[in-house]
Amino acid sequence: MRTTRVYYEGKLTTKSIVFLPNKSAHHLINVLRMKPGDTVYLFNEPFGEFIGHIESAARLDVAIAIESQCRTPEVPPLTIRLGLGLSKGVRMDYAIQKSAELGVGNITPLYTQYGEVRLKQTERLEKRLQHWRQIAIKACEQSGRLSIPEIHPPIPIENWLKTSNESCRLILDVRGVQTLDRLEANNLIEVTIGPEGGFSSKELKMASDQGFTAVSLGPRILRTETAPIAALAILQHRYGDM
Repeated sequence: MRTTRVYYEGKLTTKSIVFLPNKSAHHLINVLRMKPGDTVYLFNEPFGEFIGHIESAARLDVAIAIESQCRTPEVPPLTIRLGLGLSKGVRMDYAIQKSAELGVGNITPLYTQYGEVRLKQTERLEKRLQHWRQIAIKACEQSGRLSIPEIHPPIPIENWLKTSNESCRLILDVRGVQTLDRLEANNLIEVTIGPEGGFSSKELKMASDQGFTAVSLGPRILRTETAPIAALAILQHRYGDM
């Protein structure tokens, strides 16, 4: 039996009726072919998850009658911030999708020396950010998450490395001697992963100077869209809720 989960940004309470945004309404009615009376789960981070049914549906006006709460808001045991070197097209999409499924807290795309992608501060950048956010939302709807990871605008890697905080700070490097399962980690971890061309020696030195630990995922060189999956899965299993 299919369970349909829909992310809803507004307030959610029992015995209330909410109207879905046009995109969500279109997906339910025109793609999934759902009808009045069908069950829908609405969720977001501040309010939790609620079960309801389609009260009415006319074109893109879809009303959901909320019946009861089935999950309360949750605080994850581990927050992971991901700095991810910008990569081309579907590779970046795939990395964001899988990172969202694996519980990443937020993602900051990075401009790096060997990265080939550059997005100017234009309408194209805003469209790309909206595209990535929709990928993250769909991944959370599918995976059962309540929170949606924030996708920040791209920044130079130098800015990312110089941000000071109390987290455990890691940068992936195949030559690193440390491994993810032997860290002295707290409940906040920053992971930095390079683009297709990897990191330059200058970037790795800068990371070391800023307190980042170079860690290895083993002897194999992973693709830029594979590395986040491996790293996040290990960290969630070792320090999180997997």
